[in-house]
Order: sequence, then structure tokens, then C-alpha cells
Amino acid sequence: MLQQRFLQECPYTDLTVRFRSWEEKVVAILNVVRRREITERNPRTHWEGPTRFCGYNIAFFDFERESRIVHGPLLHDIPPSRHHYLDDSVNVITIKVAVSDVRFPIDVYGTVLARDGYDHRCIYVFRRGRDAPQHITKKNCMLALTGPNRALGGIYNMCFEFHLKIKGDGEVDEDFSKGLMPCGSYRPSTRIPSTYSLHSYLSRMDLMCMLVPYALEASIGVNFLNGESTFTGKILASTSASDSIKMVLYDSQVDGAKKEFGSGGSVSLRRHVVSVERGQDLLLHFYMHDSYNKSRRLKFVIANGVEERICDLGTYKLQVKIIWKGIFSQQGASLRSIGDDLVLWS
Repeated sequence: MLQQRFLQECPYTDLTVRFRSWEEKVVAILNVVRRREITERNPRTHWEGPTRFCGYNIAFFDFERESRIVHGPLLHDIPPSRHHYLDDSVNVITIKVAVSDVRFPIDVYGTVLARDGYDHRCIYVFRRGRDAPQHITKKNCMLALTGPNRALGGIYNMCFEFHLKIKGDGEVDEDFSKGLMPCGSYRPSTRIPSTYSLHSYLSRMDLMCMLVPYALEASIGVNFLNGESTFTGKILASTSASDSIKMVLYDSQVDGAKKEFGSGGSVSLRRHVVSVERGQDLLLHFYMHDSYNKSRRLKFVIANGVEERICDLGTYKLQVKIIWKGIFSQQGASLRSIGDDLVLWS
């Protein structure tokens, strides 16, 4: 009876199994200890749970290590017979402050990171230090996203971690959003964005993302070709599969955005990677004022494999360059090591 009661009430019943070696038991105990270290009581929901990734044994898991996986090969090197092995991906569209228990305006800093099914390492989507917080002035204000720096894959084992704080007047800051947001429990629509919410501490954060099947990674660069320019405006991205769902790649009004460019200078895009479904177009939307302060709009339609487009936009001559790569799962690809990076090849 005592044993049955123990098994019913003990939260660590995995430790009651017979281990093959002392080392194996030590690793299991260390896993339990580390899980307890990342378990906190959420004052907003009054639930106790992990605030960091713990999907597997985390006895020796490095929570801070960044992902070194890069996708490949280049699109023109992928034979047509391998196109149906392309993996699914997601585009993070926006992250919004949906609810705040603290009166606006507030200064928010910290990180939001993704861990996908390839290696569960850090892929930063938002990262700001205490000395450069984002000024949030109203409800539903979007975080100025700075990633991901590669296309996300292995999405059915993917989660997001929020570690955001409000900068205080003195040295004491408050936790604003903290916790795990699993996003891989079901297959979302390929035409309608999915919104996930994290209720924690002093806020509710809403993350909107879009599924991209048979995905290609488009790495984007924008250059000026006609002398010094003052660039004021926005650059947005979408795909022909969901033209109205746009991601902000550059916004001159965001603190720290570079606005002065010399001849041949590249725009410092805050985000430069977009996942595009094979067979669909990448759409780039330019909303800007030229050197005569005239409002200009332009939409680039870029098909798979097109690596360069040049056009005139008012007084500017713009060059858009794209690097296209395939996104393959680890099951359908071999891993090759190049320095500290792991390259996913078909």
C-alpha cells in the first residue's frame, strides 16, 4: 500500500525504474534537479510549470547555446526528384503585447527565442539588452523582431521561450513575460495564420505564425546603387500563398534603424530570412519617401530561384538579392560539419 501511494503521489516516478548502471541513475536524477530549477509558479495563472525547454533529458543540456545549423544545398543544386522531400517550415509574422497589467508606456527588453525540432538550440526572434529596450506605447504594439536568422524546421517539435522584462526607474526590473509556448501540437492551416498566446506574469503575449509546406529558405539583401541615400519607410515581405499576411523586415522608425546609406550600401534589415513554399512567389513591399520626400510604393514579385532584381523607385535605384536554399529534415538529409556549423544537405 505504501508503494502504491508513493507511485501515485511522487512526481518523479521515472526514478523508481531499475537502472542498468549507477551513471544512468545519476543522469536521471540530474535531469530531475535541472527540471526543478526551471520550474516556477506563474503568478498570472497560478500554475507551476517549466519556463524553459525540457522535452527530453536536460541533464547536460546547454540552454544558452545557439543553433549552428544552416540549410542547404542551394535551390539550383537540388534535383527535381528531391523537391518532394522538402520539409515544412513556419514564418513568425508578429509578436504583440495583447494585454499588459502595467500602464503604458513601458520599456521592454529581453529575449524571445524559438527551438525547432532539428537541434532545440536557441534561434533568437527578439533580443534586446537592458540598455536598449523597446518603447511600447499601446496595446497590441508589435515587438520589433530581429529573427530568426535561419528558416525554422522540425516544426512539430517546436516551442518558443519568452524571457521579457520591464525596465524600472532604478535597478529593479519586473518580469513581464516568462514561459514556454509550444507550437507543434497540431498541423495549422497553410492559408490562415495561427495565433498562440502566453499568459504569464504581467502580460498576455500573442504570437502569429503561418505554416509553409515544402519550404525554401529565402535570404534577402537590399542595396542602393546610385549614391548616398536617406531611406525613410518600411520593407515588408509576404508570399503569393498569403499576400495579405506581411512580415516587417525593416522600419526606419524603430530605434537604432540605420537610415543613411552610401553608394553600394546595403539596408540593415532587422530580419532577412523568409520561408517560401516551393512554387509560390516571394513578395517584397516597399513603402518609402524618396530624397524629394515623395511617397513611393513598390511590390517586387520574385519567383523561386530568381537571385537578383534591379529597379528604379523614385530617385533610388534598388538592387534586391536573394539566396535560395532547400529546407530538409534530418530524416531526409545528411548532416555535414563545416567548422562549428551543421549543414543540412539533401
